[in-house]
Amino acid sequence: MKSGNFGKSSLLKYRLLNRMVPFFLSVAVVTLYSLPAVAQEKQEQQDVSHEQIEEFKEVKKAAKDKRIEKAVKEDATGTDPRVFNNKWMPYYRYTELENGLIQQDLTAFGTFGFNDRLGMFYEFPLAQYRDFSDIPGVAPGTDAIGLGDMDLKFLWRPETLEFSYGKEGKKSASVMLGTDWLLPTATDDALAGNALLFAPIVAFVFDMPLHGFIAALNLYYFDVYKKDSAPETSRFVGKWFYMQPLTKPGPWWGGLFLLPEFQPIYDFKTSDFSAWIGVELGKMMAPGRILYIKPGWGIDNSEPTDRKSTFEVGFRWFF
Repeated sequence: MKSGNFGKSSLLKYRLLNRMVPFFLSVAVVTLYSLPAVAQEKQEQQDVSHEQIEEFKEVKKAAKDKRIEKAVKEDATGTDPRVFNNKWMPYYRYTELENGLIQQDLTAFGTFGFNDRLGMFYEFPLAQYRDFSDIPGVAPGTDAIGLGDMDLKFLWRPETLEFSYGKEGKKSASVMLGTDWLLPTATDDALAGNALLFAPIVAFVFDMPLHGFIAALNLYYFDVYKKDSAPETSRFVGKWFYMQPLTKPGPWWGGLFLLPEFQPIYDFKTSDFSAWIGVELGKMMAPGRILYIKPGWGIDNSEPTDRKSTFEVGFRWFF
């Protein structure tokens, strides 16, 4: 009885196994057949994703190129204060004062446009070095190095203060208003004025013949907050300059421009007047890429802290 049952059970298992084997074989064949198709589909999805990324990059680059093209058309040299295109303008400056102090500054300078009529000019002194060795009465080797005071300028170009003139009204002029904040961020007292200074700004900009322009920025600085050791500030500073293109953009010798700048300074506390003049020679290396050098000299200086001579080299990069 038991032997009969065992035989029947074995027979059922054998029949079931015979039926399952083709099923498993079919599943295996289908799986193996489907693997290349799945891999191909996955590769196609990756290719599509890669194509979309590349297309996005191209669209982004085209938008950036269009923005830079517009900026160059409005302000090819990157010097017009009426234009608030985004620019990165680092520079190095060497300065010698009348008292023998040597200053070296590496500054991150740039422009950020909130819109077509309101912009910010920022100056972050990344590294400043002061050598006091040549000042009478100061021990040789006396120096200081660190970060300097940050400067933030805001300029507004009101539409109501603009007008056209000249033949067929092709030239324009603007009266601009703004503020300047000099923030005491220096890491060493020897690098700073130890005061928070504020200045209202009134600027006048006029187009000139041959694609040039004149700009006159007028600032009056006074201290909002200062340390007890810092002197009081009451000072007028003018930044008047004339930009004149010398050659048309294009060939290797093209894109040259000249920008002389005159800075009259009057200190109301000391009743002292001084001035400085600098001559910038710039070259457009490519659209939105400008390299320049700028030597400068002090004029009619009477204070030991007035500038005797300066030399600056910098780069303007539209983005």
